Amino acid sequence: MFTWFDFAWPWIGLAATAVIGVLLLTNVLRGDRSVARWADLRWLSFLAVAVYLLHNVEEYGISATGVTHAFPDSLCALLGQSEYPACGIPPAFYLAVNLPLVWIAGPLAAIASTRFPLAGLTLWGVIGVNAVVHIVPAIARREYDPGLFTATVLFVPLTIMASVAARSRFRWPSIALLFVAGALMHAVLASSVLLYLRGSLAEWMLLLAQPAAIAVGFLLVAVSERRLTQTLPLQPGGR
Repeated sequence: MFTWFDFAWPWIGLAATAVIGVLLLTNVLRGDRSVARWADLRWLSFLAVAVYLLHNVEEYGISATGVTHAFPDSLCALLGQSEYPACGIPPAFYLAVNLPLVWIAGPLAAIASTRFPLAGLTLWGVIGVNAVVHIVPAIARREYDPGLFTATVLFVPLTIMASVAARSRFRWPSIALLFVAGALMHAVLASSVLLYLRGSLAEWMLLLAQPAAIAVGFLLVAVSERRLTQTLPLQPGGR
């Protein structure tokens, strides 16, 4: 069953968000000080981490409706499972998805964004796809699901802003690669859960598949950035 850490980690992430937020307001996380912060790709890479950590709080801390640790039961209901402790999805699954993504891959990509600016924005691709995953089912079912508020208020406008900023350096097909990587990670997440619930996948494989897909997604963008994408020279003002 869930441990104390399963309930504590989103609040630890919130504390990290506060630290990142302070640094975002300074020049510590800037990559190009000749442009505005919202046009600075390195700054935007760190912003993605902070935004996703806030999203985690709504999903696993307290939802917009005041329910604590709401997302696991919401996902179980969506897949026709009972609420915990009867739900068949292992509690460790949520950690296997979120910690490698937001605590490891996202920050590392942001740190490396000076050399790999497109790869540094990979988390925005995940964020954009995740917004669709939250918003479309909510519209179809006409009900709130944990994460919908931050997906709508933060994910959508900020993903657009980051995509426009990336256009100062990359062509749209290159930017689209970010969302391909995000879709890949979500596809592995969804398919592996379904296979596990059907008995076709062992628990260790389910848990391992999540960080593996995240690593592949980020590496796909990093490798493609150097080999396949066509970059544009940075223009004054990030335009």
